[in-house]
Amino acid sequence: MNNPYSGILNSLSNVSDRLIQVTAYKDLLSNYNAVIILDEDPDGWLEKLSPLAKYIHKHKLNLPLIINRRFIKYSLDSYPLEFINIISCQRENILVKEDLLANLQIKPADVRLQMEREFKSKWLLTRQVILEGKMNSRNLRHTLQLSITALIPCVKGFFFLSKQPYPQSSDELFAQAALICKIDLNAFAIWMKKTEIELADIERYLSILNKLMELMETYPVE
Repeated sequence: MNNPYSGILNSLSNVSDRLIQVTAYKDLLSNYNAVIILDEDPDGWLEKLSPLAKYIHKHKLNLPLIINRRFIKYSLDSYPLEFINIISCQRENILVKEDLLANLQIKPADVRLQMEREFKSKWLLTRQVILEGKMNSRNLRHTLQLSITALIPCVKGFFFLSKQPYPQSSDELFAQAALICKIDLNAFAIWMKKTEIELADIERYLSILNKLMELMETYPVE
């Protein structure tokens, strides 16, 4: 993996005694991100992490997710999809004293609940945006593609629940997820590449979201 975060450790020298793991990963849209895990947050963390902020700004990188051991321990039930998204991507440890991202104990019931919540949230928010009346093609495209991008970790939940390998491209993700959930998600991949979106596309998207959220309300988990 061509890792743009490979030189990040020097900017973390102020918290080196607290560092447990620094991991970079590439998502299905080929965006690079990183996770920094501390044993615990240091006093004056904002000042101590200011070199990191400068490094990120200078190299035009996405700001890493900065968490600690306690956050992981108590957040697997409330944010399981976020952790699934990280561990299912192509990733590389830049530093690892203890691999806290390996063998995470994520419960299927928690994944199902967050998937239901995320599908319903996108359904509600998309309807609100459309009702605001900003319906030119540019705004419709931005709304739809932003919403689908945010749903990628949610769609990965189907692979976690069915214990199947995670696809490594967005096209494969939607195509294979459609086979699992029996709902046609191939339109998601098409919409991500379209330069113009019509109101009919949004209406179809809302229809698919409605099917997904109804599915998750009674989706069987072990």
